[in-house]
Amino acid sequence: MVEFIYVVASFITFLGSAFLGIFVYLKNKNSTLHQSYFLMSFSVAFWSLGLSLCHSSVSFQNALIWNRFLHTVAIFIPILYFNFILELLSLKKKKKKILATGYIFSFILAGFSFTALLIKSVEPKYWFRFWPVPGFLYPLFLLLFFYLFFYSFCLLYKRHKAITGVERNQLRYIILGLVVGAVGGSTNYPLFYDIKIMPAGNFFVFFYVVLYAYAIVKYQLMDIKIAITRTGLIALVYLFVLGLPFWLGFTFLGRGAWVVPVLFMGVLATIGPFIYSYLRRRAENVLLREQKGYQRALRDFSSTLIFIKDIEDLVQKVVLKIMESIKLNFSALYLKDKESFCLRAKQTKDGFQLPDKIDYNSSFIASVGKMSLPMPGEYLPSLEKVNLGVVCPLFLKQELQGFILLGQKEKGVIFTNTDLDILSILSSEVSLSLSEIHYFQEYQKATHQKHKLEIEKARVESAFQIADAYRHELGNIINIISVSLMNLSTAGGYQPTKEDIEETRKSISNNVKRATQIFNAVKSYNENSNKELKPQKLDNLLNYALEEEKEILAKENIKLGLDITRNIEVKANNNLRSALIYLIKGAITAIDYIQPEEKLIQIKLTKNEDKALLNISDTGGDVTQDKHYQGVGIERGREGGILYFLARRIIFDHRGEFQFSSFGDKGTTFLIELPLI
Repeated sequence: MVEFIYVVASFITFLGSAFLGIFVYLKNKNSTLHQSYFLMSFSVAFWSLGLSLCHSSVSFQNALIWNRFLHTVAIFIPILYFNFILELLSLKKKKKKILATGYIFSFILAGFSFTALLIKSVEPKYWFRFWPVPGFLYPLFLLLFFYLFFYSFCLLYKRHKAITGVERNQLRYIILGLVVGAVGGSTNYPLFYDIKIMPAGNFFVFFYVVLYAYAIVKYQLMDIKIAITRTGLIALVYLFVLGLPFWLGFTFLGRGAWVVPVLFMGVLATIGPFIYSYLRRRAENVLLREQKGYQRALRDFSSTLIFIKDIEDLVQKVVLKIMESIKLNFSALYLKDKESFCLRAKQTKDGFQLPDKIDYNSSFIASVGKMSLPMPGEYLPSLEKVNLGVVCPLFLKQELQGFILLGQKEKGVIFTNTDLDILSILSSEVSLSLSEIHYFQEYQKATHQKHKLEIEKARVESAFQIADAYRHELGNIINIISVSLMNLSTAGGYQPTKEDIEETRKSISNNVKRATQIFNAVKSYNENSNKELKPQKLDNLLNYALEEEKEILAKENIKLGLDITRNIEVKANNNLRSALIYLIKGAITAIDYIQPEEKLIQIKLTKNEDKALLNISDTGGDVTQDKHYQGVGIERGREGGILYFLARRIIFDHRGEFQFSSFGDKGTTFLIELPLI
């Protein structure tokens, strides 16, 4: 009776350990922790199987073979368990020398496991018909067994004391499982040396499996709660299905050779479902490779749609991707318009014809509006003799915004439920992207309108400043002309010389040109102010401004230092080009007035994350507020100089920033920041 209980208990332990090891491994094949648990669990499983076969044997020879087999496996249980504990505690690198020594020692002992040096023989002993007789090397096996399990216990206990929370509870059950398993297994050894103690601990080795299963379920040890739940159900079923034949056999047939084939039947029945599952997955992967490929492609594509901010770009990419992924005769996307749903994008084969518009009041639209998920076309009203495969609705604010029409697959292949699930994800992402684009466009309109109002407000405020600057500039011009004319006066008998007349003529001519320049600048600013801002390359605008002033730069012997980054795009109208001309012209005039030793204008154009940075430096003297020049042609400073004022106003109109600073009496730097596109 004792041996029968041993056979049943050992076989249950085999089933439990095998199932638990397989499920842990399948949960994460790439995890070294899961792999080490799988090896450790299977070593216990095969040891239990050998124990069951040993006590089922009816001949001396079979009993000896199975005893040596189970001891071969038992030699590796301690080292595999120790390896698992090191993985669990992340100590494998620190303890690699001890681990390597343990493996070497285990392999050496395993080499003698089928010789008399480890197991001499088997003999009847107390409750058992066959019990192993230890050989000369058996004490070395016991030393390895107790050392590695005790060392594992010490490592677990030390970590258990140092931590709290869920991990502490996990280790508590790991330690308890170690004690139950190791102590239970060690009750075999007194009988080896003729100490009459029943190895009842073997019955409790099964509870090591139960404890680990409980730790996994309750505290998510290695995160396989669902897997272990399935394991428990399967184990209960197998306990009944495979346990019943053993009970009937021992009851009606007694001990006999029938146990061996029945045990092997149990082993094959245990691994059979896993083999079937593996072969089924491989067959499905081969047969459904194409289907799974396009499903994965569409799922990955769906996650990128949220980044598209243009409707035309979105609809074209969606229909093109669907046609690239699935072999269909057409793919089309319709969006809601004022009076109907209009075709916005399509991809077809063999010139397949699709309607350009579908009326709101059609029965087809009424049916699509009631859908919440993609639906096969056969369940919808006909659409102008178009043979539909699937229709995917697109909603915005719970209102039908459009739909995707898919044709039939090639070769008559039907759409599967998985296909519909993937298309549901795709249509949801398209709807979300349409919603994002809608709100983005609304935001852009509101922001643009707000900016226009701000610009108009600033222009109204600037009008008074422009008028004052205008008055100041023209006043200067009129005063100069008046003084020049007074110089030609003949009062008191004074007769102007030919040189006086020529100097007066030049002065009047220069100031008329200056007045004309101001008139033209203000006129140009007003004409261009309301024009739309369009993408323009800032380096091209700079080159144009420099080309305008090329002759005067050469005439005045002014050097240029250029450090210009190419292809920096901003949104601008013609006023921005004028502003750059005014700034360069002002720098030239200031240098001409000051006549510094080094005549130099330096221009540097760079960019940061979202701004273009333009520096224009010259050696034309100081322009701080209390030292701005008067009568320089174009005045410099915050309050004087209408062209400088216009340049600053233009930069503000382009949502930019305008600052300047002087470096002593040497010159001035203007810093301009403009938003990139």
